[in-house]
Amino acid sequence: MITRRGFMAGTAGGAAALLLAACSSAVQEAKEGGSAEPGGSLVIGALSDLNPATIFSQSLTSMTIGGLVFDTLIRLDPTTLEPTPRVATAWKVSGDGLQVTLTLRDDVTFHSGRPFTSQDVAYAFTNLAEDTAGSQLQAAAKTIVSVDTSDANVAVLTLAHPLVNLFDLLEFTLLTDSETEAALLAGEQFVGTGAFTFDSWQRGQQSTWKRNENYWDGAALLDEVTVRVVPDNSALLSSVRSGQTNAVIGVSAQDARPFGDGFQVVNEDVYDVAFYVGANVADPALADKRIRQAISYAVDRQRIVDEVLGGVGFASSAPWPESSPAFDEATRDFYSRDLEEARQLLAEAGGAPAAPILLSYGTGLAPARTIAAIIENNLAEIGLTVTLDPREQASFSPFLSSGEHQLWINPHGFGQLNPSTLATGAAPFKPAKNLSGYNSPGYTAIVDRLWTQADPESDAAEASYREFSTLLLDEQFIIDLAITTNTNIYSAGVQNVAWNRYKNLDLSRATV
Repeated sequence: MITRRGFMAGTAGGAAALLLAACSSAVQEAKEGGSAEPGGSLVIGALSDLNPATIFSQSLTSMTIGGLVFDTLIRLDPTTLEPTPRVATAWKVSGDGLQVTLTLRDDVTFHSGRPFTSQDVAYAFTNLAEDTAGSQLQAAAKTIVSVDTSDANVAVLTLAHPLVNLFDLLEFTLLTDSETEAALLAGEQFVGTGAFTFDSWQRGQQSTWKRNENYWDGAALLDEVTVRVVPDNSALLSSVRSGQTNAVIGVSAQDARPFGDGFQVVNEDVYDVAFYVGANVADPALADKRIRQAISYAVDRQRIVDEVLGGVGFASSAPWPESSPAFDEATRDFYSRDLEEARQLLAEAGGAPAAPILLSYGTGLAPARTIAAIIENNLAEIGLTVTLDPREQASFSPFLSSGEHQLWINPHGFGQLNPSTLATGAAPFKPAKNLSGYNSPGYTAIVDRLWTQADPESDAAEASYREFSTLLLDEQFIIDLAITTNTNIYSAGVQNVAWNRYKNLDLSRATV
């Protein structure tokens, strides 16, 4: 890298030559991958800075540093979704599903040196149930009515009702430190039990995390991890190409295409980024479900996958990837493109609305703009006119809560887990106060049956998954389009980057 002193020392021509030489050297070093020996620093480029207030939700902050600093009780196997031990070494669920006994490791300590006990388990769930946590799994956490902490190494949970997505909750819940909660939310301290400890944070620039030498699962191989803020997408991609960063996480597959020899382009195996069109059912133009069904039949989902998502992912009219117990090819292909059927449904509903329908999207999400253009053309083919409505990303979420929206484009997550995690946790789907304003006693009853099963693999549970999918496909207040995943770019020497089912990074065995 060029220091300020070195850059200022030469003439303009010399400075340009020096800059070119330095960049060429950095690119060569990135391509050669550097040392694969333990040690060194991994530098991750990120579009946005940390936001400690979102650490308890599935957010960019939790996905980037959550798995570095904090442990979880279990980890779901990426293929089978079976729970595997982490801080909890064993678990037992009573026959009625109302009591869960968690046996804890006795050698886990917080970065402060304080031993981890069952009281910290109780705190984690109590915290997650608070409105201030902003957690998508708040409803699941609230089902835990008490935690017996009489044994420091055993936590006994008592539930208000059986929880079919219990293990989703156990992996999602970050084990944070009760003694430093205020400092965590203020961004002053990040105390967990994980493989890396907080070192420094220069707001708007970068944060640094050092190896925890006393980590219960063995010290990490990296000396440190730096998360560097590069707020422009083009500059972010250039940063890994020039060697200023070793990795960028969550870029579009299209952006990753130019990276060839000397770089690794990795698509994560967590297919939870589901792009959809939402419909405000309280709006008269969209109140008839046949209008919404017509839109669904008209959309060219495969074109979105091919042209917008770079072929990474698959078209789907249901929110379920193959890892979900609710996945079914028939639901995935239910709304295969059929313009004649779309026109017929529009005619049955009295024809297309006279006024154009607003199709909104956030400008901070690059794929949304192109998806919106495709949908505009698709709907024009059936005589339905939309007006594209780009909105600043910061104001987009408040707009979706305003009641003034009609159609909008956004991604949702949680489809990769138990269906009840999506039904009760994802904002577009929750029975109460979802973004579409859709609510009915029948929908609420289906979700209640869905998430109160004791055995997620029972016939009753599987029947509830089908019932939920059937209602979604019929009502189409959420029109699912395509499911994709994160695409990451690493320099050649980066190895063993891992993640959990919530895409929280695991760098405990990573090397550079």
